[in-house]
Amino acid sequence: MTRILSKQYFDNPDFPFYAGYYVIAPGEAIAEHSHEFTELAYVSEGSGEHSYNHGDYYAIRAGDVFLIEPDMVHAYRVGSAGKLVICNVLFMPSLLKNELITMSSVTPFVDFFYVEPFLRNNARFVSRLSLRTSQQLEIGSILDKLIAEQNIRSLGYQTMIKTSMIQLFISLSRYYQQMGRPKEAFPDEQGLQMIVDFIHRHYAQPLTLEQISHICGMSASVFSSKFKMYTGRTFIEYRNEIRLNIAQEAILDTDDKIATIAQNVGFDDLSFFNKQFKKKTGVTPGQLRKKQTYDFIF
Repeated sequence: MTRILSKQYFDNPDFPFYAGYYVIAPGEAIAEHSHEFTELAYVSEGSGEHSYNHGDYYAIRAGDVFLIEPDMVHAYRVGSAGKLVICNVLFMPSLLKNELITMSSVTPFVDFFYVEPFLRNNARFVSRLSLRTSQQLEIGSILDKLIAEQNIRSLGYQTMIKTSMIQLFISLSRYYQQMGRPKEAFPDEQGLQMIVDFIHRHYAQPLTLEQISHICGMSASVFSSKFKMYTGRTFIEYRNEIRLNIAQEAILDTDDKIATIAQNVGFDDLSFFNKQFKKKTGVTPGQLRKKQTYDFIF
């Protein structure tokens, strides 16, 4: 299976962004593949089928919009009488790091950007964002502007692209909220295991207890009680343990600065990160790295 790398699309590693149209011809199939970046796919014309995370194929048509998260496997196929035109917006989350943090405080954005791709793993979850004609016109206009800014590269084009990306995600979040998707109902154990999987995938994001409990349709208090019974830890304790484990690996395996590692795993307060890290490991991040260097030399 092919894994597409960022360098195949991003000519500037400091601005990891690409947008463009891709035509899938009648009878053509795009084999299962994954990529190390996020992909926003908008079906601008035609119809076909899409498979996500080794799941069954489901029909897609003009106006459908969906996110493909990094390293998730997906594929397309089109019938002999069909044709599919997709506008792909490819980017690394780091491109909009601060903006994503801000937008993550808004539940409709969380639902569209994080929850919908995650729940798409569940075969019973068939809801996705399908735009009405007027909405297609607005989103098409934003996408065309993104592509034009990318291709012409006039003064300030990177700022214009980021601004249009924010406009795109806010508009799509509004449409997703208006769609009024039904809440999924899961048995407690299945729902809690899904949340555990979700936290492992999005540990670095600034998601709140209220947003996490919203995913499985529980109040914050009920979710907190059941989550602690299931895992032995509170949501915050569980998430921070994952963050600290990932940080410890990065300290030992990379030369990244401690402050950079802390931010990458979701800690914006370096002092708090150091305190939590020492509480867990018995040493500070700096002491761990020095000890590793000493052990390597001797």
